[in-house]
Amino acid sequence: MKLKLFVTVGLFLTLVACGPTAVSPEPETASRPTVIATPALSEAEVAVAQPTETPTQEETAVFTPTPVPPPTETAVPNPTTFTPRFERFLPFANPEGGSNSLTGLVRQGDGWQLERIPYPTGLYNEELGYALGTDSVDSDYALATDRLIAWQFAGGAGPGNLAVGQLFIVNVATEEVEIVADNVVSAGWAPNGLDFAYILATDETYELRWRTAAGEDKLLAVDVPHTLKVSPDGRFVAFTRESWYEVDGTPAGLYVVEIETGSETQVSPLDRAGYGGTGPFYKPNWTADSSQVFQFAYTNDGRSETPFETGYIWAAADGSFSHLLPQTGFTAFFLDEPLNNPELVRCVGGPALVAPNQIVLPVGECQAFGPANPEIAQFAVFTLDPQSGEVALTAVLPTPNTAQLLTWDVPSESILILDDGQIISLEIE
Repeated sequence: MKLKLFVTVGLFLTLVACGPTAVSPEPETASRPTVIATPALSEAEVAVAQPTETPTQEETAVFTPTPVPPPTETAVPNPTTFTPRFERFLPFANPEGGSNSLTGLVRQGDGWQLERIPYPTGLYNEELGYALGTDSVDSDYALATDRLIAWQFAGGAGPGNLAVGQLFIVNVATEEVEIVADNVVSAGWAPNGLDFAYILATDETYELRWRTAAGEDKLLAVDVPHTLKVSPDGRFVAFTRESWYEVDGTPAGLYVVEIETGSETQVSPLDRAGYGGTGPFYKPNWTADSSQVFQFAYTNDGRSETPFETGYIWAAADGSFSHLLPQTGFTAFFLDEPLNNPELVRCVGGPALVAPNQIVLPVGECQAFGPANPEIAQFAVFTLDPQSGEVALTAVLPTPNTAQLLTWDVPSESILILDDGQIISLEIE
């Protein structure tokens, strides 16, 4: 392995989701809440009442989508003059100062430097109040336009009474705020930072909608209660349909919908059954070429018709294959290694870095019960067989066991980690 070492300016990062020092969020049951007091990025465990029988799917009546107020064209940065503040945005980052900040990487010579941008402290809107100053706000940041799309949870709506709130767009540089819609469950930018997808709660269902900067707003899919992610090429949206949200009109599973045509494909039938939030860890995870999608899923304890182990759903975006990658399939390669603490168990952390037929994961030691939170971990590279779903351990990268996994440097070729305030690039050979 070749290590290239680049020194940052002394900022230190901790990961929100998972990593050697970060937390892999516990199952977060968002079904039937009336209010969410913390954002979807919260990793607090939520107790789950077990049903006496598995929910069944029933046909629902055809409905007319709820009209959305006509949008106006949004002012966006001039692409000929705008310079992105980061080259890489780190959605899992939670640096000093709390989660209400932006963290990313910028080039420094031939290396990388970590930078943190606090949300504007004076950002105020008459309808929202201090919009980004509360813990009940979740958001997605657009590198291309330096804008946040955020939603502030305020109550429950829709057939499953999911937590919803106002959706608004924030220009980080000017602090201008535009309110977009009410009763929104989740949202996410397209790569161009101009268009976005969002989930709108109606009386009958949850609508996955697409809005462009030009003002077009169209329906993509229904019965989409929870989470979404736009593909890197901007052509598709991956989303989940799940039981336990009172939307039984369509089969549960992981789906991909083409934005232009509205044609959707069920790429996996596995049902998360209401376990998981709307934050980055729970969203579908696309490969950089938009050919494959991964979705973390907790074991559902019999709440769905097909029980499965905790792990990653892995599927081709065109539906040509799908597999479940159980966490035990990754830890099995390390069972012969002695534990540093015999009271702990071998576990897989996160976030995962994914590429076509490949996944990189922190493998470490955790408490037997509770969230996967390895204090020390190794970064393991696994090769995946799309035909059989078999997992092979390709490499264990030589890293300090206190380092934190950040993101790809070059997908499939090298990763970036943070250790003792330094950004390190590790090549995968």
